[in-house]
Amino acid sequence: MWYSFSDAQYAKQTPITAIDIDSRVIAYGDGFFTTMAVVAGQINWLSYHLDRIDESVHALQLNLTNADLEAANLDSVNLDSVNLESPNHTIRAYFNSQLGSFAKTLNHGMLKLIVCRKNQPIKGYGFCNSEFDAFIKLMPTDKPLAQQANQVIIQPAASAICLTQQIACLPKPLVGLKLLNAQDKVMASHELWQHQTQNAQMIDGLVQDVMGHWVEGTFCNAFYQLNHENVWYTPPINRSGVKGVMRQVLLAKFAKSDKAHKERYLASEELANITSLFFCNAVRGILPIEALILPDGQSKALDLTPIYAQKLT
Repeated sequence: MWYSFSDAQYAKQTPITAIDIDSRVIAYGDGFFTTMAVVAGQINWLSYHLDRIDESVHALQLNLTNADLEAANLDSVNLDSVNLESPNHTIRAYFNSQLGSFAKTLNHGMLKLIVCRKNQPIKGYGFCNSEFDAFIKLMPTDKPLAQQANQVIIQPAASAICLTQQIACLPKPLVGLKLLNAQDKVMASHELWQHQTQNAQMIDGLVQDVMGHWVEGTFCNAFYQLNHENVWYTPPINRSGVKGVMRQVLLAKFAKSDKAHKERYLASEELANITSLFFCNAVRGILPIEALILPDGQSKALDLTPIYAQKLT
């Protein structure tokens, strides 16, 4: 079921059944989204999702209106005085309140939040105000996604492939955001699906940016080791890719535990030197890869020991 934050029936959590075909979310994909796991009424890694929302709202020059705050029962503030270059605590409070309410209703499952710019009084791509719509989808599950909230889970080992479809490089401040307009990811995911029809054990695929560096998976970030070095590398998200929530969680955990890690680019000539690899995202956790199909079609067996023995969670 989909719901709208701005709907007059929001307080009653009345689902919406249609959307305006002229909406900018359809015409331009003008917005962003985030998908959250909910365990026992709590959103996993909520503070990291709020970081993503805050960063995305500022990058896309979106903001709340006093009507939004009143509808959400938050105190009205002078939004004209908000410095868009600094953290907007009002944005965080607004989404924390709204998401928390739906998480309690859902109890177990997933929430998908879409934030998009409202239709504008001017024609074309441009905009002249910062108003936005927010929609949320509730996806209940029969069983909890984890035993407790904020638990990093490790999925069964699977295989992956190096895909040929490339993803775009984006300018700051758009790089790293989980944007709705993601046609490159659509094409990469289709290529992955074609391989998956032949190999049910294939969970994801590595993708390159248009500069030729391997960046991430189709729906996950990637961490890897080279030549059995005890260092976890992850490609930097500074010109392409998504700054995933679980990636941020793991980088913070690595720093806190002094586990050796580093952001570095991954070139094609280094693929054969990968000895350990896992993908990760906020809903599924860690996805260990036991075999990687290289661009030449050869399957390279990978070591799972560093993933399990070093207690990544």
